[in-house]
Amino acid sequence: MTKAITISLDALQHLRARIDRQQLEVDDWAIIGALVSRQIARTQSRLTRLATKANQQAAEQQQNAGKTDTESAPDVQGTSHSKDGPPIGDCGEGAYPGEAQAEGAGAHDETSGARKGHGRNGADAFSSAVKNLHRLDAGIIGETCEACAMGPVSPYRDKVIIQVIGQPIFGAIRHHFEQGRCKLCGAILRAEGSELVLEQGLGTSYVTYDWSACAMLIVMHYFAGAPFKRLEALHQGWGVPMPDANQWRIVDACDDRLCPLYNALEKHGIRNATALLFDDTGSMIIDVRRTIHNELQALELLGESTKGVRTGINATGVHLETEDGKVILFFTGRHHAGEIIDRLLAHRKAKANKLVSVTDAASKNFSHDQTDKLEEAVCNAHCYLKFRAVKDQFPAEYAVAGEVYEQVFDHDDRAKALGLDPDERMQYHRTHSMPLMQKLWQMCKDKIDEHLVEPNSPLWEPISFVINQWARLTKFCEVAGVPLHTNSVEQTLIIPVRYLAGSFAYKTQNGADVGDRHMSLVASANANGVEPVAFLTACLRDHEDLAKRPEYYLPWVYRDRLEQDQLNRAKQQQSHNRTSRSEGPVPKDQVRHPLRPGIHGDDSWMRTRAADGATTELGA
Repeated sequence: MTKAITISLDALQHLRARIDRQQLEVDDWAIIGALVSRQIARTQSRLTRLATKANQQAAEQQQNAGKTDTESAPDVQGTSHSKDGPPIGDCGEGAYPGEAQAEGAGAHDETSGARKGHGRNGADAFSSAVKNLHRLDAGIIGETCEACAMGPVSPYRDKVIIQVIGQPIFGAIRHHFEQGRCKLCGAILRAEGSELVLEQGLGTSYVTYDWSACAMLIVMHYFAGAPFKRLEALHQGWGVPMPDANQWRIVDACDDRLCPLYNALEKHGIRNATALLFDDTGSMIIDVRRTIHNELQALELLGESTKGVRTGINATGVHLETEDGKVILFFTGRHHAGEIIDRLLAHRKAKANKLVSVTDAASKNFSHDQTDKLEEAVCNAHCYLKFRAVKDQFPAEYAVAGEVYEQVFDHDDRAKALGLDPDERMQYHRTHSMPLMQKLWQMCKDKIDEHLVEPNSPLWEPISFVINQWARLTKFCEVAGVPLHTNSVEQTLIIPVRYLAGSFAYKTQNGADVGDRHMSLVASANANGVEPVAFLTACLRDHEDLAKRPEYYLPWVYRDRLEQDQLNRAKQQQSHNRTSRSEGPVPKDQVRHPLRPGIHGDDSWMRTRAADGATTELGA
C-alpha cells in the first residue's frame, strides 16, 4: 500500500513546471506515484458504482416486466400505483402543493440508489459518554513526517474509540461525619453536612436513597420489568444491599410525591386531546383474583348462576394526542376499556369538540355512556392482520387486502411527508384511499352475496369484519385527524405485559395503582423524548414546588426548559472559550449532564485546530 504524502499547492505547481520542462528530480517520483495511485483508486471506484447502478436498473426492469395488470392499472383519478410507493402522476385534481416536488426530492427507496446505513451506532449515539482527549506529544504537529521524511505533519481528525464500561445499577457513598462527645453533659457534636445528605432522598438516618436512586428504581422495576427480589439478588453481589421491602417503601413514598404530576398529566391529556387510542390486555392482581374466586364459590354454594360475575382483570392502555405532547396512561383492575374511557371523559369539557377515538372492534370498547363525545373508529391494522392470518388458505383474498392496505398506509406516509394538516390529510385519503377501500369492500360483499364463503370458514371473520365495521374502518376518510391504526397504544401495552412476565402479579389493588401511575409517567416521558431517570429525579428533587405547580413539570414543559438551559450553557461556554484562548489552557470543569444524573467531564477545554495553509493529501 502506498504511503500517504501531504504536499502543498505551491509544491504541486512547481512539480507541474518541472514536468513541462522534463526536468524531474529524484524526490518527484514518490509524488507522481502517489498521484497515479490515487487516480487508479478513483477510476476503480467509479467503475464499481456504474456496474452497481446498471445491475439495479436491470433488476428494476425485470421486476416491472413481471408486474400484473392490476398493479399497473390506473386508479379512478388517472394516477398509476407502483408496488413500493404511493401514486405517481400529474398534479391534477386532488393533488396538493409540493406533492410533485416531494416525490422526487423525498424518495429514498431501493430504486433511488441511496446508500443504506450499516446499522451500527456512531460515536454521537453515546451522548452520555465521558470525553477524554489524548494529545500528541509536543513537537509533532508542524514537524516533518518521520515515515517519509518529506511532508509536514498537519492536524487531522481524531480517532474515536468508544469504551463501554460495566457498572452496578445503584452505587453507594459512605459518609463519615466526625463526632465528639462531652464527658460532662453527654452532648454530641457532629461535623456539618449530614442534614444535606439526608435531605437529598428517602430513607432513615442510617441509610438514605438519593432521588436519582429512587428514579432509577422506578424505571428498572416498572419499565424494565425487573422484580424487587431480582434487583436485591443482583446488588447483594455488588456490595450495595437493596432489600426488596425497602424498594417497595421507596416507590410507594415516591408515588405520594409524584401523584400531583400524574393528576395534572391525566387532566391535561383528556381536556386537550385531539385523538384517543386505547386497548387492554390481561393482568393479574392476587387479592382481586381471590375476591373473584370467593364470589364464584359463594354463588355455587347457593346454587345461583355465576354468569353475572366479572372474572376478567385487565390492564388498559390509553394514548392521548395533544397539541403540546403525548400522554400515555395505564389502568389495571377489574374493569374493561369502555369503563375507563367513561371515567376519563367525565373530566372533558362539555363544549369541547368530539374526540376522535380508535381501538379494535371488541364490543367492550364501545360499551360506555360517552358515545356522543366521540368519533369512533376501528384500527385498520387489525383488519389487515385478520386477512394475513388466513393467507395460506386464501391467498387470492389476502393478495387483494394486502395490495389495498399497502397503498393506503403509503398514502398516509405521503400525507405526513407533505406536512398536510388534518383536513388536507382527510381530503387526500378521500381522493386516493377511499377507492381502494371500496375495492376491498366490494370483494367481501361479492363473496357473501354469491355464497362463496360460509360462516364456518376461516375467511368469514375478516370478510364479515370489513362489512360490519365499514363505517368505522373508513372514518379516516370522513373525519379529520383519525389515525389509521392503534400501533402506538399496542406498543405501550408492552410495558405492563413485560412487568407481568417478570413479576407475575400485583399483590393488591393499591400496588397496581402505584404501578400504573409510575408506568404512565415513564411512558409519557419516553413518548415526548425525555430521558425518564433524569426527569423523575428532577421532579422528586423539587417535589415541594411540584405540589404547588405540577403543570410546570409536565414532560414537554420539562423538555423545553431543558433545551433552553442547554442553549444558555452553550452560549456561556462559547464566551468562556473565547476568553480562555487568550488566557491559555484551563483545566477540565465538572458539570452535570443534562439528561442523566451524575457528573461528567466537560470537553470545552479541547483546543481548536487552525489549518496552517491549504494542503492536499495524496495516496491510496
